[in-house]
Amino acid sequence: MGMEEFFAQLPRGKEDKPLLLEMGPSVYDFHDIDGLYFMLDRNLSGCLIMMWAKPMNPEAAGRITLDGKEIPRYVIKPMAEMGGMWILGIPLRGMVTEYSREYKLHVEGFEDTDGNEMNPQDFVVKGIDKTEPDAKYEEHEKIARQAAAEGIVLLENKNGILPVKEGITLNLFGKGIHQFRNGAVGAGKISPRYSVNLAEAIRESECFSLNEELAEFYSCDEDEIPDGEILKRAKEKSNLAVMLLTRAAGENMDLSTAKGEYYLSEKEEALLNTLAKEFEHTVVILNVGYPIDVSFVTRYGIDALLYSGFGGMLGGPAILDVLSGKVNPSGKLPDTWAKDYFDIPASRNFYDCVDKPRLNAECDTYLDTYYEEDIYVGYRYFTTFSKEAAYPFGFGLSYTTFTVDAQVMGFDGEELRLQVKVKNTGNVPGKEVVQVYAGKPDGKLEKPERELIYFEKTRELGPCEEQEFQITVPAKHLSSYSEKAAAYIVEAGTYNVYVGNSVEAPACGNFKVPEELLVKQVVNRMVPPEEIRVLSKYAPKETWPGGEKSGVCEGKTTFKPYTLRQKYPVAGTADSEGGSDTLQQGHVTFEDVRKDLSKAEAFAAQMSIEELARVSVCGSAGWGMEGIGEAGHVVGIEGYDMPEFLVSDGNSGVNLNVKNIGMPSGVTLCASFNKELSEQVGRVIGEEAKELGMPMILAPAFNIHRNPLNGRQPEYFSEDPYLAGMMAGYYCRGMEGAEVASCIKHLIANNCESSRKRNQSIVTERAIREIYFRAFEIAMEVHMPAAVMTAYNACNGQPTSTDADLILGLLREENGFDGFVMTDWTSYDTADIVEMVQAGNCWITPGSLDDTFTAQIVEGVKDGRIEKARLIENVAWIIRVMAKFA
Repeated sequence: MGMEEFFAQLPRGKEDKPLLLEMGPSVYDFHDIDGLYFMLDRNLSGCLIMMWAKPMNPEAAGRITLDGKEIPRYVIKPMAEMGGMWILGIPLRGMVTEYSREYKLHVEGFEDTDGNEMNPQDFVVKGIDKTEPDAKYEEHEKIARQAAAEGIVLLENKNGILPVKEGITLNLFGKGIHQFRNGAVGAGKISPRYSVNLAEAIRESECFSLNEELAEFYSCDEDEIPDGEILKRAKEKSNLAVMLLTRAAGENMDLSTAKGEYYLSEKEEALLNTLAKEFEHTVVILNVGYPIDVSFVTRYGIDALLYSGFGGMLGGPAILDVLSGKVNPSGKLPDTWAKDYFDIPASRNFYDCVDKPRLNAECDTYLDTYYEEDIYVGYRYFTTFSKEAAYPFGFGLSYTTFTVDAQVMGFDGEELRLQVKVKNTGNVPGKEVVQVYAGKPDGKLEKPERELIYFEKTRELGPCEEQEFQITVPAKHLSSYSEKAAAYIVEAGTYNVYVGNSVEAPACGNFKVPEELLVKQVVNRMVPPEEIRVLSKYAPKETWPGGEKSGVCEGKTTFKPYTLRQKYPVAGTADSEGGSDTLQQGHVTFEDVRKDLSKAEAFAAQMSIEELARVSVCGSAGWGMEGIGEAGHVVGIEGYDMPEFLVSDGNSGVNLNVKNIGMPSGVTLCASFNKELSEQVGRVIGEEAKELGMPMILAPAFNIHRNPLNGRQPEYFSEDPYLAGMMAGYYCRGMEGAEVASCIKHLIANNCESSRKRNQSIVTERAIREIYFRAFEIAMEVHMPAAVMTAYNACNGQPTSTDADLILGLLREENGFDGFVMTDWTSYDTADIVEMVQAGNCWITPGSLDDTFTAQIVEGVKDGRIEKARLIENVAWIIRVMAKFA
């Protein structure tokens, strides 16, 4: 029964009393902290969602109790995203905390818009059932736990307060006890078989016990200060206080500088102040998806600070592994943590909703975002302009100590050679990360003070144990982009080399380049529509970003007219009539393509325009209540024996309504600085996707961390393109090694969620090539993925989904991409489908099974706006990937 038929049978007349309905079984998952609907409305965080049969009066207060305890807050509103249906959001976080327990939910007193008061209704809400680990997935979950642990960054450890001595009672403080987040919301969400938060990990531990009185106190779901008696009893148990600071983040909305988001809330400040005064030692765990203000560390004299990020299904045990010393922390920051948000040059050109409406991804508002900071993203700014950070890029402490000795062996014009030796000089085993930075000389081009050009994590080294690395860095990783020459060049001059364990690595030598080297001659393809005033180290005050041009574009209703792009000939063998010289071989079957991928174009050329259009449009998403949650599927054409080809979201797992692995979020994985581990994570997700019948995962997403307020910060990897690209490339290698296709995303300059379909990034070509596209370029060097997804936003006068210079030029012609390109879901809301197809965007998503979208493509071919040969070529790219992975 469809929703319309379902509602039609309900009593909805003017005299009928409103009826409250369950949206499926009322099972509350207290590990899914924010819930599915948080990405639509932040007020629905932690809520059980129910629906009304009639429109309701939000002014008429009702009453809700759970086992007789009144629930003071609720959300009652219509949801546009759900067809205008009125919902009741009931916050149960901290109240439903026991596995399989049944709770009595009572609702009364609410009125509809006709003035009818509901009859009181009772429901049974059940806590999720406890799932025990399955031996079948033991190896997969071991990797999930390792990734979570290696992604933890130890930022402070005064007087060696950590690891914690065994046998003590851990006093956990803060709403983070019951808001312990294991992942991001939206596309990066996980659906784990089970999840273990920190409180549960302590309860199950043989090393520690949990102060249960505090755990019960924080069922209030607020950062309240316990009364004096509770604090007294806590101090009698242990002189150590552990506060969990938590923040939600994910797709559809950005963060802000409001208290409780980037800055601490007043309650958080008051609680930290109290703990610092009352306890001998205070440890803070940052269960956050993005960098926040950490000035509290100095203000309150915090003894130890751990950044755990979102650790996935085993994030709790991973933190306990580090707290206990079972695992020596080896994570490093993939981002600079500023002393203050406004120290970040991109802060002036980012929509901060602290004093204006929060714009979600579907807003009709158009914005321009000028990247005035240019190449000075993250540490490139802080090191070049000598701006002190709270915690620098690449930083992370250990329970042991290491020496890193490096020697520059020489540069022969093609590669830089170094020899590095790492020694554990402490008393316990541990891992270290070797980080190599290059300081390039200024010449024709102004350059950052240093840039990451190599990193490698050691194996676990015992006390006094050494590991030696012979490192080579190709010249292209030392190059800079000259817009004037339209070329990647290594300028003449002296290059300083820095080797250590953070961006503050000491100099270890230098080498000279006697004359300029041309690494790669290209053409400028991503020129901004106007000249941008950009930050310069030679005039820092005069060029400091002002943000005057960024923001809402009043009266704008379209990206058109698009800035003109170059035309690209069809590269394949199909002619303008759709014929192909390979068709002389006769009828080509899908099995023929499996055996010989070069026959994909001949296979596609056999199709009619209507059939080609049908393959080019996704057959809608399976996100409804009855689907398994796949993001879409390629529609097979009758008579062609095409296999089923489903795709799923999932940076950190397989994002379906089916339980599977739950890995740490992207930024936490990236904090491990462990390329081989990233490959293993990709492999595990691929193996589980294959088991679930998913031949493609729409991951990894690794847009640059330009600004910490980006809602998808936890899903993406780093502020540095080399680090992000390497980790993403290894992830893809692992996934495709498991015979599941990967899809890197979102191309390009997709660095915010605020009105993302109507937000234009205006950025210099140099910054695109050295920062934003660079991450994709590095990833493709490591492993060429099966697919690339374009972004929602426009960039320099064109929606990315319609940009031929980006897709056919930069991606294919310059970098040899040989998979298929797809749009992000519903990009056609603000971009022309015909232009997408002609620009080489192969798959329009999520589409539909009717002719709403296919008809536009057919008409585009008939009126000459789409070359039939281009359409055949696009479909051939899809067929090749299907033949490899379906």
